[in-house]
Amino acid sequence: MRERWDAVIIGAGLGGLLTAAILARRGKRVVVYERAPLVGGRLRSFDVDGYVIDAGAYLWPNLHLDDALAAAGCDGFRSGEIPLTRVLRVFVQGDGGRELPFPWPGYCDAETARVALRADPDTAVGLAALWERFAALSDAEVAALRHVPVREALPRFTSDARLVDALFRNVMLFGSIDPPNASMAECIGLRRRPPGRPPRPECAGANAAGGMRALPLALADACCAAGVTLRLGCPVERVRVERGRAVGIEVRDAAVPWTESVEADAVVCNAPIWTLFALIAPSLFPPDFVAAARACGVVGGVIAAAFAFDGLPTLRATGAADDFPGWSRLLTGPQAAFGGGYIWATLHSPANAPAGRHVLQAMRLSRSAEVADAVHVQRVHAAFRTMLDEVYSDVATRLVAQWAWTTRDGSEYMIHSAARPPIAAPGVDRLYFVGETTDVPAIQMDAAALSALRCADLLA
Repeated sequence: MRERWDAVIIGAGLGGLLTAAILARRGKRVVVYERAPLVGGRLRSFDVDGYVIDAGAYLWPNLHLDDALAAAGCDGFRSGEIPLTRVLRVFVQGDGGRELPFPWPGYCDAETARVALRADPDTAVGLAALWERFAALSDAEVAALRHVPVREALPRFTSDARLVDALFRNVMLFGSIDPPNASMAECIGLRRRPPGRPPRPECAGANAAGGMRALPLALADACCAAGVTLRLGCPVERVRVERGRAVGIEVRDAAVPWTESVEADAVVCNAPIWTLFALIAPSLFPPDFVAAARACGVVGGVIAAAFAFDGLPTLRATGAADDFPGWSRLLTGPQAAFGGGYIWATLHSPANAPAGRHVLQAMRLSRSAEVADAVHVQRVHAAFRTMLDEVYSDVATRLVAQWAWTTRDGSEYMIHSAARPPIAAPGVDRLYFVGETTDVPAIQMDAAALSALRCADLLA
């Protein structure tokens, strides 16, 4: 007799593991299929030459993750909290390595506005007033702008080209590679503060495993403790749909030459939404859903590097050792364009390096064409290295190793105006989505956590 599950989950990323553990703790029979040999999805860490190098998230807002971990019975992960005053800062190429405070919307000093936003004093004052106008909008007005690009919404608020340019640069510094097409509502959310408890900025803490992999490893333990079956190295080839309802999957185990059919009362997909149509025919869904799902894949990957130092290097501008725990945003080139960012992984996760050594990670979200362009990738890597010498005075004596790479598995574009998918799939009953790209009022790992909580409630 063929085995049947209450839920089969595609992908052992954060959202998939959380959903699996929560459902299992509520009495459901759950199996997770993951194509990779390890859990974690994009929360990956690698051991290289005695160092742990991360290739996933580094710093995230936590409003829902703690609740989801508790519901999953996961108590084996230690996170670290970043002080609100040390979350973001800015370095501009050609500025002598001077550290600038991050231009938080509505709270930007004149010098930061001049150097980072290219705004004269009058424009800086006007930009602050513009952010205040955004903050004063009602919840209904903001909600109506959720899928409206900034370029379309801004004429309602200003016709000043200098203000528009300064606003685009402000949004760019939050990580958007395409500010004109960012969601107007999400941008307004950068200025407004949610009622009640604000999200805490967090990072991976002092876990024995080192790096971001500590979180999915702890969740895998929680899944096993709850009775979840984890099947790794088993790529899913198709979601089976009968009479408009998801009834299971077809999966290929590398150990055998045939495809296995797995039956389930519900299918939960934790794969990036723009990869969905490799598993299921797009004709089963409404056309607007298909278009939006494909638009969510606008960011194709990451151009990244890591640098190992003997001790913390010295800031050129101050003469002090650098101990900033948050992101350093980089503006590079003659136009001071967004160049990515730096973060000291070992200030969060000491196990990422041998005693006395530190790892600085650099990354830049990029379009697929840029990641595939070897010349462009080399320029980005070179800019990372050039900025090191501008920011720090003793790189030549302290730098002991460096690595460079790219990833092409997609990356969440947190403030794009494209509509993200609902948790319950339109057009296909008993098919659900969890992860960073779902339509929930949260971003990054918090979105994965909140979507897992809501999906588990729908399947209870």
